[in-house]
Amino acid sequence: MKTDAVIIGGGVAGLSCSRELSRLGIASTIVEKAPFPGGHVSHYCCKATDRCQRCGACLLEDVLDYVGSSERITCMLGATISHAERRDGLLSLTVTEQPARIYSDRCNLCGECLDVCPVSGALARSPVDNRIYVNTEACLYVKDRSCRRCEEVCREGAVRLDEAPSEQRIDTASVVVAAGFRPFDASEKPRFGYGLIPGVITSLELDQLLRTDNFTPVGRDRQIRSVAFIQCVGSRDAKIGRNYCSRVCCGYALRLARLLRNRFPGIEPSMFYMDIQTFDRDFERRLEEARREVRLIRSIPAEVRSSDDGRPQLIYQGMDEERMIESFDLVVLSVGISPDPTLHALDELLHIGVNRDGFLGGDEEEVRTDSSGVFIAGAVQGPKSIEQTVFHAIRTAGHVAAYVRRAEERENH
Repeated sequence: MKTDAVIIGGGVAGLSCSRELSRLGIASTIVEKAPFPGGHVSHYCCKATDRCQRCGACLLEDVLDYVGSSERITCMLGATISHAERRDGLLSLTVTEQPARIYSDRCNLCGECLDVCPVSGALARSPVDNRIYVNTEACLYVKDRSCRRCEEVCREGAVRLDEAPSEQRIDTASVVVAAGFRPFDASEKPRFGYGLIPGVITSLELDQLLRTDNFTPVGRDRQIRSVAFIQCVGSRDAKIGRNYCSRVCCGYALRLARLLRNRFPGIEPSMFYMDIQTFDRDFERRLEEARREVRLIRSIPAEVRSSDDGRPQLIYQGMDEERMIESFDLVVLSVGISPDPTLHALDELLHIGVNRDGFLGGDEEEVRTDSSGVFIAGAVQGPKSIEQTVFHAIRTAGHVAAYVRRAEERENH
């Protein structure tokens, strides 16, 4: 197989880059390790209240529609790059592609397989098109061949667990690394009580609950009225090697807080922060609007513990440096953006280089790398909002198109 560009990563960066390349007449193949495209953004809800909050989540739908209909774009799902070498002026990549295991042309989306699966999360529905897929990290069949319940219950014959991975070689003039980021694991900051204290969740978990309409302010034990957002969890912390601002968390948390207030008027959100990072072109006006709906407290809690009534309790320093203790019905940890551990393997394969924060490429917004024909796009280079990611990917596409055309001219001469 031969193509002008291979894009590693099918999130909003990779998809936006492939769309722009297609518009410029350049063919591309997207290699995405997940069983569906869209990346993190596919799990985000629209943050609009009475008007658009410019969160960027809606940008994914438009780019997915374009990619799905373009003849210049091929999308390989459940696929990873296992080997790379240079041959005759081209990059030769070996792609390992996992079998679908649940085939959409036969699946009628009845969900019976979901009902019989014994492991939570081993089967799930794609947030993009509701298609059912196998999560190979949790599936017992993939692990030790001990379970075939989904295959046995499927009347349509859509489930075929025993199919093997396949390999193919792709020769390409250029590679774009758009492998994204990994959200910080909140359990690495045990003082905030994640996984230890009921009522402590991450901002991404709240986002997903709101997206799927599974958030309710009326719990089994009590009604949720007070919600605390704690900023910079996994950011601006030299002790854990994350001495940088994730740039998106302030705007993200304020939009979530305002959305909660808008959907559930009885909820009173508070936000604990160090500094508020500029998050919009119309930042001052939007911040003033947020102040009217969200209580802003310039202090990061020292600890989250369980109170006598079972609610999460925050200990923090007040304005006059006094010790404050306050309980909330729900605590939301705004987790930062971290380099994905798989980036090191891509760096070794493609010789890209790592910047001072552990992401790929240079320390600025550069899209080129020291490796000829290899480019980067989006948050793989460092923290970016959805809108910034799309703009960065479009810029990358321009450089890739110019590189491919120069390569073609050299070949023709």
